[in-house]
Amino acid sequence: MAGDREDVGREDDAHAAAVAWHLRLPTATTDDWQAFTDWLEADAAHAGAYDALTLADAELGAVLVPADWTPSAPPSAPPVAANDRDRPTLRARRWYAGAGGLAAAAIAAAVLIPQRGPPVAARIVETPAGVRRTLLLADGSRVAMNGGTRLAIADASGRSVVLEHGEALFDVVHDASHPFVVRSGAMRMQDTGTVFDVSRVGTHLSVQVAEGGVLFQPQGERIMLTPGAALSHVDGGSARMSGVAIGDVGSWREQRLVFSQTPVRLVAAALERSTGIVVTASPTLRDVPFTGSIRVTGEADQMMPRIAALIGGRAIRNGTRWILTKRESPVP
Repeated sequence: MAGDREDVGREDDAHAAAVAWHLRLPTATTDDWQAFTDWLEADAAHAGAYDALTLADAELGAVLVPADWTPSAPPSAPPVAANDRDRPTLRARRWYAGAGGLAAAAIAAAVLIPQRGPPVAARIVETPAGVRRTLLLADGSRVAMNGGTRLAIADASGRSVVLEHGEALFDVVHDASHPFVVRSGAMRMQDTGTVFDVSRVGTHLSVQVAEGGVLFQPQGERIMLTPGAALSHVDGGSARMSGVAIGDVGSWREQRLVFSQTPVRLVAAALERSTGIVVTASPTLRDVPFTGSIRVTGEADQMMPRIAALIGGRAIRNGTRWILTKRESPVP
């Protein structure tokens, strides 16, 4: 009997700690993420308690919205992976600003680990800048491709995909016997029922999670991403963690681009993907960080000066391209 009581107490402690971690993760530091991973690995009961918590179906209110964004219409519901064959359908989750925590959500084990060899592509799918496309893969998974994106479908089943450049939102059907794999650069993501967005510009990789979980492992480091978490990584460098409102994951589909401490050169790349307008950032502005929300509608002559003002610069037209530069910079 004493042993049974000890087991019950141990489970209660694990569940209480799981709740505490779930509320803490949205504002966690890099050290916090390492401590969380250490806690998960210290006892099988910890991982079990956290999995049980995140499998609970919960809904919380108000999505965080950047202060400088006033929507002309209510944002659409965030994408939901109601496609997991091994668990019940889950309702939409949102990042709750008031509590500073995350709604309980599925934490399907998506894993991001170093790629061990180049895949063999069976089919190439490419979108021009400004043109979007949605793919329905053979397994029922959906891939929403932003403009300026190149994907390689690496096998006939559609369960292996390479994002060479651009941006895509993955809504994956879970099949435990045939894991869904996404590769980009030197990274490999193995998914078990997750909705997440991946973008690549040169050596820069960005991952944002709407549902499920992603374990990021560059050079042996282990960082767990839960719904509402975002990660920025440059090949050969260190990962940077931040938060994202779940409703903002894949918001480019609504002609709305959301950035958090993002270098202007990556803002320019995102603008070009979504609009088809050739946009570059001048050397004086390319590495300046920008946080805010940009609605990409209207003609370039009206849109680009407005966007440049939000960034704190000016937009200069040079033939068929636009250059974002500091206000005091000379005309290129």
